Amino acid sequence: MKIYFMRHAEAADGADDHARPLTEHGRHDARKLAQFLAKSGIGFDAACTSPLVRARQTAEIVLKYAAAEKCVPLEIADALTNAAGPAEFDRWLHELAPARHLLLVGHEPGISERVRRFVGIVRPAGFEMPKGAIACVETADRRAGVLKMFQIGRAHV
Repeated sequence: MKIYFMRHAEAADGADDHARPLTEHGRHDARKLAQFLAKSGIGFDAACTSPLVRARQTAEIVLKYAAAEKCVPLEIADALTNAAGPAEFDRWLHELAPARHLLLVGHEPGISERVRRFVGIVRPAGFEMPKGAIACVETADRRAGVLKMFQIGRAHV
């Protein structure tokens, strides 16, 4: 199984953290990353996102461009928020139906921490995901794995 951990793209500022939408740059970056995935032949069997607007919008854009030939339903999962601890995330992940290529869209610092735990990186500074980045971890048991790909989607710096 390959799990694609993605941090949402750039979002607008706002008082209501849950409702912050992607900026135009964020939408552009998500499209560019999705096009990279499609050109690389990467598609998804399943996709889950945090319920926060910016994560959901990022996931929808990626699925639109990277899974053009098949409709992949997007599941909303509280386990992909930063409020979910490692044990809650692990339980949720193990309860998911089997998939060959699973997209998970979430937030910092949780998304980087989950990748670090999978690949055995102890120090937080050892692996950090910028906005719009995606990391692919190959795993046989949904507990540990090997980092197979890391791509930053930012078209502007």
